Amino acid sequence: SGAGKTVTTKFIMQYLATLSQRCAEAKEGNAANPPRSKRPVVKKDGSLNNVNIEQQVLQSNPILESFGNARTVRNDNSSRFGKFIEIKFNKSGTLIGASIETYLLEKVRLISQSEGERNYHVFYEMLMGMNDEEIDQFLLTDYTAEDFKMTSCSGTFDRRDGVQDVDTYVELRDALEVMGFSPEQQSDLFSIASAVLHLSNLSINSIKGGEESEIDYENPHLEPILQLLGVTKKNLNQALCYFKIEARGQSYTRAVQKEKAEKGVEALIKATYSAMFDYIVRSINASITVKKTATSKPGAGGRALTDKGNAVIGV
Repeated sequence: SGAGKTVTTKFIMQYLATLSQRCAEAKEGNAANPPRSKRPVVKKDGSLNNVNIEQQVLQSNPILESFGNARTVRNDNSSRFGKFIEIKFNKSGTLIGASIETYLLEKVRLISQSEGERNYHVFYEMLMGMNDEEIDQFLLTDYTAEDFKMTSCSGTFDRRDGVQDVDTYVELRDALEVMGFSPEQQSDLFSIASAVLHLSNLSINSIKGGEESEIDYENPHLEPILQLLGVTKKNLNQALCYFKIEARGQSYTRAVQKEKAEKGVEALIKATYSAMFDYIVRSINASITVKKTATSKPGAGGRALTDKGNAVIGV
């Protein structure tokens, strides 16, 4: 951590995208070549905005950084997942697409962080950058990062590199728009992130002498969880405080004790956020991946040629 991998990758991508754009502009300057087509994306106000592929490839960075990067002891913008990016060019050197593969998102960070570290950037960006309407929509009124266990357990709330969460939230919103995430998709992402915040504050009560447990129905974070995830109290309690076993073709439901139910809450937080992150990566790839590409030759890091002569650079 802190060696400069994330920043170097961004520099490389910026350099390659700039070269591609210059190449495309030079071609368009030739009257024999038709203008390059752009991809329409829907803006917040419902209007269409045309963006080129270079913009979309570069704008994948703010999204992945918000949802997959965090402050660590050594680095204020450390990628907490592995990634491999293939950038594809046609024979004339114009960027035609890219694909992103991610590995091993650090899910334990969602539950706890060491002193001097933070959870994923997106939580602080939401709490600092959302306007009043968005705060109300995602049920975060009157809450700060200090009010949620998953963002306060380390006692660290800011960044040392001078980057403000308010500014990166604006960049995230712009990037989601450029990447083609619809207003409904964006709303779903922030609803899930908000639900995860509230889940970290959900408490479990022991009942029946400690042999069983149930969710705390008086917990003020319960209603936001139910609304944001679209589940009922009964179903959430059943999922967290009971488990099902099957034996000889029959199914039996057993209650779990408080400690196991609390571990179930942590597992739900990890699984929910991880599934959302995977969805984000799939959606980005759907926007920037070249259709019907040939696979590159084995040995892949660096530059390779596809069967059609298109170049592939791995970062």
